[in-house]
Amino acid sequence: MPSRGRSAICSGAVLLASLATWVILTRDAGNSYFFSYKAVPGERGHTYAGGAKITRIQKRVVKQSRQETMLRFVPLDVDRLLKEHPPRKGQPLRFAQRSQVDINHREHGNWSSTEGKAEWNFRIEAPGAVNLNLGFSRFFLPASARLELRVDGELLVRPFTSGDNEHHGELWTPVVAGSALDLRLEVADTERDRVELELSSVNRGFRALSFAAGALKIGNEAPEGDCHIDVVCSASQSGVGSAIDQYREQIRSAGVYTLNGEDTCSGCAINNVRADRRPYFITAEHCGVNSSNASSMVVYWNHENSSCRTPGTSQNGRDGDGPINSFNTGAVLRASFEESDMALVELDDPIDPAHDVYLAGWSRTGEIPEMAIGIHFPNTSEKRISFDFDDLRSTQYYNTASDSNATYWMVVDWDHGSTEGGSSGSPIYDQNGRMVGQLSGGDAACGNDDPDWYGKFSGGWEGGGSPETRLRDWLDPDRTGTLTLDGVSLGQADVTVSDAEVTEGDSGTRNLRFTVRLSQTLEERVNFLYSTEDDTAQSGSDYVAVSNGLVSVAAGRLSAAFSITINGDGESEEDERLRVVLSLQTGAPVNISNGQAWGTIRNDDFTVPVLAGPALVQGTVGEDLSVELVVRNTPSDFSLLEAPPGMQINREGLIRWLPSVAGNYEARVRVANEAGSVTGLLRFSIAPNSLAQAVDSAGGFLFSSGGSAPFVINASGDSIAGNNRAQSGRLEDGEESWMEVAVDGPDYLGFWWKVSSEEGYDFLSLFVDGELRRSLSGNRGWEYRVIAIPPGRHTVRWAYSKDSSELDGADRGWVDSLQLASRSVPFLMDPPHVRVRRGIPVEYQFPLYSGGGIFAPVRLGGGLLLNDQGEIGGTPITTGRVNFTLSVAQGGQDLTVPAVVEIMTDSPAGSAAYSANGPDWGLAWETSGAGEWISQDGETVDGQSAAASSGVGNSERGALTTWVFGPGEVSFSWRVSSERDYDFLIFEVNEQQVESLTGNSGWQNYSLELSYGWHKLTWAYEKDESESRRRDTGYLDNLAFSRYTGWALQSGVGQRTGVTLDPDGDGLGMLHEFATGGTAIGWDPLPVPFLEAGSLRIESNKRPGSGLHFDAEVSSDLRVWNRSERSILRDDEESFGVRDDLGVGEAPRRFLRMTVHPLK
Repeated sequence: MPSRGRSAICSGAVLLASLATWVILTRDAGNSYFFSYKAVPGERGHTYAGGAKITRIQKRVVKQSRQETMLRFVPLDVDRLLKEHPPRKGQPLRFAQRSQVDINHREHGNWSSTEGKAEWNFRIEAPGAVNLNLGFSRFFLPASARLELRVDGELLVRPFTSGDNEHHGELWTPVVAGSALDLRLEVADTERDRVELELSSVNRGFRALSFAAGALKIGNEAPEGDCHIDVVCSASQSGVGSAIDQYREQIRSAGVYTLNGEDTCSGCAINNVRADRRPYFITAEHCGVNSSNASSMVVYWNHENSSCRTPGTSQNGRDGDGPINSFNTGAVLRASFEESDMALVELDDPIDPAHDVYLAGWSRTGEIPEMAIGIHFPNTSEKRISFDFDDLRSTQYYNTASDSNATYWMVVDWDHGSTEGGSSGSPIYDQNGRMVGQLSGGDAACGNDDPDWYGKFSGGWEGGGSPETRLRDWLDPDRTGTLTLDGVSLGQADVTVSDAEVTEGDSGTRNLRFTVRLSQTLEERVNFLYSTEDDTAQSGSDYVAVSNGLVSVAAGRLSAAFSITINGDGESEEDERLRVVLSLQTGAPVNISNGQAWGTIRNDDFTVPVLAGPALVQGTVGEDLSVELVVRNTPSDFSLLEAPPGMQINREGLIRWLPSVAGNYEARVRVANEAGSVTGLLRFSIAPNSLAQAVDSAGGFLFSSGGSAPFVINASGDSIAGNNRAQSGRLEDGEESWMEVAVDGPDYLGFWWKVSSEEGYDFLSLFVDGELRRSLSGNRGWEYRVIAIPPGRHTVRWAYSKDSSELDGADRGWVDSLQLASRSVPFLMDPPHVRVRRGIPVEYQFPLYSGGGIFAPVRLGGGLLLNDQGEIGGTPITTGRVNFTLSVAQGGQDLTVPAVVEIMTDSPAGSAAYSANGPDWGLAWETSGAGEWISQDGETVDGQSAAASSGVGNSERGALTTWVFGPGEVSFSWRVSSERDYDFLIFEVNEQQVESLTGNSGWQNYSLELSYGWHKLTWAYEKDESESRRRDTGYLDNLAFSRYTGWALQSGVGQRTGVTLDPDGDGLGMLHEFATGGTAIGWDPLPVPFLEAGSLRIESNKRPGSGLHFDAEVSSDLRVWNRSERSILRDDEESFGVRDDLGVGEAPRRFLRMTVHPLK
């Protein structure tokens, strides 16, 4: 911010404290700081203390004790500045308040000199600032000089040297975290007079930046949304499949930068037709770069998180750990064009190859891109990537109407990820990976389907018709007329050599062929030397040794091959191997650290194998066991003749097993080759895993436990499965005991839990990735829960926590019978607690994860019967609870659990809560507590009826409750007329309060997303112990459900709403029917795969806004399904598509299938 009305006054108080030091208080309008310095006119090269000249002998003592001079600001009003400058797309993100100063090394700071070196120190203090950066209007250092920026003595960014001298004479520093900064200049005494340092701008950060150097950079400004995709996410983690892998190079082009030390935007490095690696960088014109301030740009590269934070999780929206040590400082504006929001700069210095930046390719054709990929820095946090699989739309800025002559591309809505303030200027790429525009603005954000607008790259190509307003002169200086250009990497090419093998043969020679590969093409020929080294293969007898053989990768090519000569023989022997090692003949920009490989000579002269071991293998319940057999004489086939359930062996003789019960086991193994076979016996000793055994895990879990006292195994006849369970540790007041496990999704996790505690104060809680999902309190019996695990790895924790006062009950929480749907049969998808209405026909079915289960029929009484398909039918004639044992057999395994059917009286208040113009949702309702909930027509939204509390007295609570199945959304209108801040209308989900109203609220609308599974929804009117005010009533109306919940309730299948059920028998479960736009009670044809360009492809309709993860898998045998061999083509409002990357040409048959899964 420019200074206004500067003035200087003497400050006697500070003058007295500083004795002989001059003190000036300088004040800007809005920028205030104190400034103290020490100077002696006419003298240089000496240190003075109290007016006395210091001799060389005295210098070291004085240097340690002298009073440092400083620039001290008054405290920064961070809260006010954050409110004044919120993140907005269409504007640069302001993060600092710029203060103009006039500091130089001749008149300010402390100089000292020792042993031929001079040192200058100056300190800046800015209370309240979260980060600092500096602007030098004059900067020149001689060869011997270095300038350091230190915080608490720590050097946070690299020193600045003569290599940072630029023709414009300025230097703008990177941002460092902290409120105080020490400048330290070292220079040879003989070159001291050549130094030029004039500090003109001190910029105090009020917004934390994730790329600010220093310890404080962790825990700073996170994005506002949690839908963003970290650029380091793998194909399976990202939610977009292999589409993300097609943009790994483009990801490296994106940079985030500061301007004037106070604003920040995004952009990308960009290639030119000469491919001469000039450091061009393109951004948005509205970010404010101009010819006078381009020198203040500091561009950061590779600012990305070290790991993938799964989209949709709480971790996704948290702070990251992106590095900040790759940057360029200073630039020159080359062109800008407001009509397409384009600004092109050339960075002052070449981009360091060590930064591994990619100069992005581009397309100026103006043809409508078939998809859009944005790479950006939301809210200046670590780099993210967004996908829209729709065609872009040519429009004017902030206009949705198509216009082929317009200068902006419109992203209608992002399918995966989004953008935020701070993303301005970031690039957008087309289906070919070429940059087609830069972000100008829009309303897109996590949780909405709003658009974004990007200035067209093609619009800026000719721009305003002059070199200063168009891209052409800079990116195609030779006027070649190039329409599209691919990118080029500035980093080193990684060199790899693939392992190779060949069958030996009985005589003569054969070639063992190796392939050298580069990670990217180079513009020059690269010559390598290769040499062989013996391992089990011996040179001379087994192969012909090579020393410094030549292999070359031609310019523009990615690979080359060479061969080693193998000698055949008729001896029976083991497979043998040798190693080849590459070296670089001449200098080239390559990384050869992985330039070695193994060559295997496969024996084809056989004798009967010998099984040498191991004889005994030890393992632990619930932990994966991997055993490699030791076999001599070249085995070629392995099989298990006898083995415990679940044990497998592969073609290399690797045995895998996940033991679920402790004990001693045996496995009989057959090993064979062309000469014959042998069998052997392996023994396994499996030790208990206390927690895995406690919860009767079927495998796949590695537990940990902690807190003040960890969970332990607890033997009890009150267990769901087996004779023990996991029990929380013994706690004191205010302590916690927890147990957790890492789970890979997509999957479903089922478990039983119970608690005995002080109700409302001590809780057994479930967390997923740190987010609270459910809690139990009081004395609760065993309850079954199923949660959806989204794609990626997630941490599930059970925690028993106590408050700071008394205990009640057993003061414990328990967990038992933990299962993953993918590893357990039978797996029950819903709690075995069914709620039905008296007098209404029941159409419920217990859903299993996979079909084929056989239930034990049970006559439940009261007009209800459970059949062998798990269906409850009949019309209940009495109210009450029916307890029974639910037994189901599937795949040779049995499941036996306690179950309940609860027959409830229908509540007229429940029906009144529905909209008069909407459906009858058919839910079971319960009223509890004091008073009642009634149907009334005096206060409504729909003009007919609404539910209302009635007769709730002082210190009482009256509740209206129903149960619905997610994933979905609940919405309703509600109001309260009560004593403000004392009597409340409360909305609870699963016994946890999520919202409340008090006073005379008027009708308000509310909606909430529901995760997978059953949810208890409660509206309760609660009163304190004193008087009543107004009508003393809570109201509920217009209750409705959407997404899967609403679709299932209205589908005509009664209470058979489980996601895996198939009421119409067309082979598609309910969730699949919903996700693909199908019907639950009609036959929906399966999508038909078709061939396109040699690949197998499938597309299916997709229901928009479903809150589901769409994925696909491929298989050759309908048994093993693989996600890595396919790529997603489209995932937009209308369709979901997948292409088989392997292609039908490489397999006799291929299958594709689509999967859907709740995101939460």
